[in-house]
Amino acid sequence: MQLSENDFRDYLFDNHKDSLSDLIHGRRDPIEWNGEGFPPISILFQQIVERKINEVVDGLESLTLSARELRLEKSGDSTTRIDLFGNSECIGLTIIELKKSKQTERQAYTELLAYANHFCSIYPGLTERAINSILIAPMATRTVRDAFVQEILGNNKSSAALIPSDDNGEIRLTIYYPDESYYQWFENNLLDDRSMYTVAVEFPEIEGWIDTDKNNDQKIPDWSKAALNTISNSISHRLEAEGLHSIVYATQQWGEIGQQFPNPNVIYAVVLNPFASFRSSSLDDEVYGDTKEGRVSEIQAIYDQIDESEREYWLESMESNFHGLAIRIVKEEFDKCFRSTDGLGVRSEISLPDWYGVKTSMINSVFTHNLDIYQTGLLRQVYSRYLDYIFEVKWDEIYCCDDLPRFSYKALRVFLPVWEILRGLGMGEEHA
Repeated sequence: MQLSENDFRDYLFDNHKDSLSDLIHGRRDPIEWNGEGFPPISILFQQIVERKINEVVDGLESLTLSARELRLEKSGDSTTRIDLFGNSECIGLTIIELKKSKQTERQAYTELLAYANHFCSIYPGLTERAINSILIAPMATRTVRDAFVQEILGNNKSSAALIPSDDNGEIRLTIYYPDESYYQWFENNLLDDRSMYTVAVEFPEIEGWIDTDKNNDQKIPDWSKAALNTISNSISHRLEAEGLHSIVYATQQWGEIGQQFPNPNVIYAVVLNPFASFRSSSLDDEVYGDTKEGRVSEIQAIYDQIDESEREYWLESMESNFHGLAIRIVKEEFDKCFRSTDGLGVRSEISLPDWYGVKTSMINSVFTHNLDIYQTGLLRQVYSRYLDYIFEVKWDEIYCCDDLPRFSYKALRVFLPVWEILRGLGMGEEHA
């Protein structure tokens, strides 16, 4: 392009204040999966990202640019400027940053995220997810492309990238869709049982508050269900806020079986462990794991630069620290649910059972009342997309059609379908 960045910014504001979408080209539908059954995790996440990009881009049709070089001032800090700022009746506040050079586009994306944060600070209650961040840049830098995918998928941000070009004097903004290589790390074994770290909080019956089924015809009382579901929901919200991907649910052991245990109530928080040792471990300074070779090479490159005094246990320490974080979050939120006027709270015990063992144990999963199950982060997105898949096909084509409820809300929190679906999705690639 022949225009300087400032000239380009002014051109967009002066000529396309209400029609920026006229310059946008290259919109396409999300990638399709033509195989049998539910798509692999990598395809699923690519579909999720591309849908989000299209939602933002489509919302630009109603965008009105309100300001250029919008100054953001904070007491004691230097003033920064947003290249273009606008509002859309479809998607709300929109921040646009322009960079022509690949040398400066990394800085631009960082600035975009900082600008969104600034608006959240002056409008309490606003979140970065509610602000649309648009980067107009070559998208030639791998770091920026990686960050773009992570912000949309991992952090659930509303973002789009447009690549500028000048086609014989015609300005074009081409939508950037990350290619499939950016999803290669999302393998089916990401949801493997071995990738799940389980924190179980066990506690006793609390008469009048959380009672067992012993005096209720072997049915857990409604008030007990409500209490246990509320606790599970509270823990899941905290895990979501902390950016962890999890499922959370409560169980209560049946009648006479429950009476044999001092703690018949259990809250299970099953958290996706990004540092699972079966996917990345080291031996004699060589990184290995049940994962793609490219991912191992990336980790090896980092591993080789770790100080020798820390290198031997570096991978193990990251996993251990993650475990400690998960335990602390679950325990803190559980204790908050049992703050009491007498100051005594509720006695509880923490255990760390193997997830496969929990699922296959008759005591833990069969002879129990399994209550509502809550998903957070990527696990919620996976399950939501699966429900879309189920309800988009004809009932007579679904192997489980006899169990399919009329309305999808009936499947959102019910234990068994969530359990079975996530179990199936967690199979390794060779079984997918």
